[in-house]
Amino acid sequence: MKLYMTEMSGNSFKIRVLASMLGVDYENIRIEWEKNAHKSDDFLALNPRGQVPVMEIEDKVFWDSTAHLVYIARTYGGDTWLPTNPLQMAEIMQWMSFAQNEVQFGLQWARGVTVYNRRPESFEGYLQDGKLALEVLERQLNKSGHWLALGHATLADIACYPYVKRAPEGDLPLDDYPAIRAWLKRCEALPGWIEMDP
Repeated sequence: MKLYMTEMSGNSFKIRVLASMLGVDYENIRIEWEKNAHKSDDFLALNPRGQVPVMEIEDKVFWDSTAHLVYIARTYGGDTWLPTNPLQMAEIMQWMSFAQNEVQFGLQWARGVTVYNRRPESFEGYLQDGKLALEVLERQLNKSGHWLALGHATLADIACYPYVKRAPEGDLPLDDYPAIRAWLKRCEALPGWIEMDP
């Protein structure tokens, strides 16, 4: 199994942290983002979207972090991280979808403006979506307790963690979200959790 990634990618971090917690061995291939390697012909042959992470598993290539998480969880994690029970699976997938919608289009893209000056003309819209994401997460954690789904750590938490953790870098501080701040610390205390690169 090969993982094409960069340290600054929150979506790459999701894969790295789950693999660490489950003791999964893989070949880590760093893509030189700063040299635009993700837009090279060789990389675009792997992922026509020109984004990381990409995973190569046997003779198949997957270029979406949700697909990577599902594969690793079902292959190495038993029923803990992604149960086969349809209702439980749907509960987790709801939050994984949330991570690819409000979290990405709000928190991640707001950070893209402040850190990389990417699409600054859309910053106000990103902030609105980001605030919605934080409000939804805060409400859920106050309702459900320690974790987003099923009463224990699942793919739901891993999928949402990286860009929530980095929300302050996108001018979306977490001061008014105590449940989120406590949840981030609980994630970071899980056995095998790795520190996110700066």
